[in-house]
Formats: sequence, C-alpha cells, structure tokens
Amino acid sequence: MVKVIIVFIIADFVLSFIRMYMPIFTWNGKKWAEQSHFQRFSSRFFPILIVFLICFFINYYQEVNNPTSYEQMLIDGDAEYLVVFGEEYVGDADIAFEIKRGQNPEKICKIIARICKEDYVSKGGNALNVSVEGEMYVIMDGDVKIGIVTTIDRKFGEVLRFYWT
Repeated sequence: MVKVIIVFIIADFVLSFIRMYMPIFTWNGKKWAEQSHFQRFSSRFFPILIVFLICFFINYYQEVNNPTSYEQMLIDGDAEYLVVFGEEYVGDADIAFEIKRGQNPEKICKIIARICKEDYVSKGGNALNVSVEGEMYVIMDGDVKIGIVTTIDRKFGEVLRFYWT
C-alpha cells in the first residue's frame, strides 16, 4: 500500500516536472507561458496529489469499517464458523475459528463441540463435553481434558483459539 502511494507521488512529480517545461495537457498556452516554473509545477502536482489522497483515505475508511465477505457470511448466518489464518488471530494456538459476535457462552460451547466433531479437527469421542471456566472454554472427553479454547474479540466477530493438550 505504501509502495502504491510512493509510486503515484513519483509519477505525479515527474509528469508535473515535464509539464513545467512543455505545455502538455494545457488548454490555454498563453496563460502557461506567463506562469513561473513553480506555478506550472504546482498547478498540476498538488491538486492531483490531494484528489488521490482523498480517494485513498475514503477507500481505507471503507475497508476498516465494513466487514469482509467472510465476516459478512457470519453476520448473515450463511456460515456458523470459519477457519482464520494469520499470526494476529492464531498466535501460538493450534487452530483458530471465527464465529459471529454476541453469542452467549452456551451457544459457543455447542459451536466448539461441533468444531471438535468435524473431520478436519476430529478431537474427542462420544463423551465430548465443553464447559466454561472463567474466560476460557475447557474441552473434556469423558474425564480427560483434551484442550482449551480462548476467545479474542474482533470488530465483526469473535475468534476461538484452540489449544490441544
């Protein structure tokens, strides 16, 4: 993203510098001839730069404040949970899933149990039980603790981090 901004500023600078010596993209050549080199340069460089930065910040604001397509699937109920990747979400956990924000602990326990029974995780047996202990969820298979789950709040969802024992 920073590279795009730098390349745009360099291109804008080069084109404005060329325009300083040649009347390209000019409608009134007489007015161009009366201007100083700085006026010729700045009459194109700064307005184009300002318009680019305004468009860039509007796009950035929309990206930050609108959910991604995956988060929108969770919000709309098209998916119950999604696997997430990235160091800020997974961290030192074995695997991480994102669920819809605002779920109560009982519903989260059911979601964790369903995740544990899926083929790609397949932890636990028929005696699988998930309970809440403080800020984390404990996964038990009968009397054996097989893992814990911690949560991280995000803007549009909640990340479940699984730690298997």
